[in-house]
Amino acid sequence: MSNDVDNEFFSDGITEEIINALSNIKALKVIARTSSFAFKGKQVDVREVGKELNVSTILEGSVRKANNRVRISAQLIDTSDGAHYWSKNFDRELNDIFKLQDEISLLIADKIRENFGHFNVDDSLVTHHKISTEAYHDYLKAKKLVSRFNKSDAVEGISILKNILEQYPTFALAHVHIHYAYNILAAAGLMPVKEAFEIGEDYLNSAHKLKVDLPEVHHSLGWDALNKKWDFKAAACHLKKALELKPGYADAHQKLFITLILEGNLEEANTHINTAYSLDPLNDLNNYFMGYNAYINKDVKGAKRHFKRCFEINNKFIVGYGIYALSLAYQNQPKHIIEVAKSIPEINGSKTEQLIMTTLAYAVMQDKVKVEVYISKLQPLLNTDSRERVRFFLIYIYTILKQYDNALDLIDEGVTHKEPLMTLVKVDPLLEPLHNLERFNKQLDVIFALSNESKPQTKTIEKQLLSKAQIAHYKTAILDLMDNEECFLDTTLSLRALADKVNIHPNHLSWLLNASFKKNFNDFINTYRLEYFKTIAVKPEFKHITILGLAYDSGFNSKSVFNTFFKKTEGITPSKWVQQHSK
Repeated sequence: MSNDVDNEFFSDGITEEIINALSNIKALKVIARTSSFAFKGKQVDVREVGKELNVSTILEGSVRKANNRVRISAQLIDTSDGAHYWSKNFDRELNDIFKLQDEISLLIADKIRENFGHFNVDDSLVTHHKISTEAYHDYLKAKKLVSRFNKSDAVEGISILKNILEQYPTFALAHVHIHYAYNILAAAGLMPVKEAFEIGEDYLNSAHKLKVDLPEVHHSLGWDALNKKWDFKAAACHLKKALELKPGYADAHQKLFITLILEGNLEEANTHINTAYSLDPLNDLNNYFMGYNAYINKDVKGAKRHFKRCFEINNKFIVGYGIYALSLAYQNQPKHIIEVAKSIPEINGSKTEQLIMTTLAYAVMQDKVKVEVYISKLQPLLNTDSRERVRFFLIYIYTILKQYDNALDLIDEGVTHKEPLMTLVKVDPLLEPLHNLERFNKQLDVIFALSNESKPQTKTIEKQLLSKAQIAHYKTAILDLMDNEECFLDTTLSLRALADKVNIHPNHLSWLLNASFKKNFNDFINTYRLEYFKTIAVKPEFKHITILGLAYDSGFNSKSVFNTFFKKTEGITPSKWVQQHSK
């Protein structure tokens, strides 16, 4: 909320960092940035948002920045009825932005836990980077630019990140995002692949040498191992480490899906892409990979649905059109391929993609005259920045034409240059005619020499956090506080505050309430408040006080929470209950 457009980067960044912090909590399903931001600035009914994202609770708020002060508002809302669980404003000097993000994230996590049940929360959820607020603001701006997936913004983002590193050379995330930006330039054919990879790898290596255990670093190391080294084992190892550090890391699930599906581990791959999709359903890339997963598994309807959704979200998702064309080729729909090619907007790379798709369509039609004309137009592009993409699709075109030696020659060239797209050839249904050829299988042996052989991890059962003696001791202490000191009358009482009174870690208290009392924190405390209300509500000396006033005197601090809890527990409204029990 600011007239300064530049502060939008800051606001978006704060929001994203809170998302990232909450994603560190294993028990929570937290919707990722892209899908959350789809509703930014829009007046949408929370029930609609809940349905579209498949969530029960929404965190909503705003950021207002002025000079060195920031005001952040946050409120936790039930998507079933719009009821507010909690709301708070934070007015702070921007002396330590990471401390502020940690404070907000921990409060939000506590409020979710108090309302919904036990899960462990670390004492800190945000990594405290040693950089200034100004440098952090610039970092957030650079991230935003890089995420736009076009050359000019990526180059500007890289420039900002390099400036940050001149002042703060140990800021690992700046190194990681420069590496990421160069990967984008390579993948989109906006820069020679080898050159982009070499430059980007230097920055990734620098981040790794800093020995920071950040999920983003392991994510990039995994993606790098797969794309450049074809090291499926190392890729899976790093990506699983990223997920260990941040269980709700949608991008890591997405990249692990790719690692697994390319080597033929379809079942485990399917688990990870569905997890990534559930965490970020409005992400164009997740819909693209859901479409690709459906195509590889020969699910025609699923492929059509998700590719269509991908282009609805982002019609400039240039790398997706060619893969969708392969899916349509497998379905023998050449005319549809040409229609989709014509629908591509005029952007960098669109002419090449249209040429590739049209050539593929004529190959499916077996129109040898036209396909030769179009192949002759593609051949010169093998000497341009688009060489890898053109070479990859020519493999399919020659396979469809049954010119297998030409297809295998192109795979040899791709293997020689270690082009990432060569890792797709093993599982693609259109290339099944090559599977019986000895030469093709030898090529696969080279590509998958470092294939991942790990098995899906089994779920671990959470251990009992306290001994029987500790449980008995703390239960006695808690009941004493409730019955004798009536601490539930404190409207500001929180899980952490009660834990301090009992001298127990908040994680252990949360577990104890759920395991021994079969209640989350709020239900446990509100049960005492409700009984207290029922006691004073029928006393004649309190008749002059309103029902809401009595509720506040009983420790409730919200009218909606009081009414909802009362009706859930007693089956009738508070006013009806008072009428029935008044003398």
